Amino acid sequence: MKPPSMTRSRSVSFNVTSLIDIVFLLIIFFLVASHVARSEAVEPVDLPKVVDPAGDDKESPLRIVITVMADRSMWVGGRQVLLPQVEQLILSAAQESQNQVEVRIRADHAATYLEIEPILLACAQFGVTRVGFAVLPKSS
Repeated sequence: MKPPSMTRSRSVSFNVTSLIDIVFLLIIFFLVASHVARSEAVEPVDLPKVVDPAGDDKESPLRIVITVMADRSMWVGGRQVLLPQVEQLILSAAQESQNQVEVRIRADHAATYLEIEPILLACAQFGVTRVGFAVLPKSS
């Protein structure tokens, strides 16, 4: 009896299709995340200066950043909104996170209290107690 002359090679092959899909999904995720992170600071606002910026390092589980421009327009997340939309956003965030929401107001130094008061009243009305103002440190 003659032994078989062909030797069988046992090679291992990997299916990398799912790996490529995951890499593309990660790339898309980081592109979208970086766009959202940059869109909050797109509006040029001349922030007021403060002598001692204390407590600005704390991160809140849910932070709403409202930008009040010098021309009295309001922006949230890179898009212009009206006061009823801001109130609805604060209400839905307060109901969703149960007092874990923080409202950060970025107001131009030329903005008056008349533009900021409705935001503060909406926060008080819906039980949001964490309200902060974005400021720049005063240079010595």
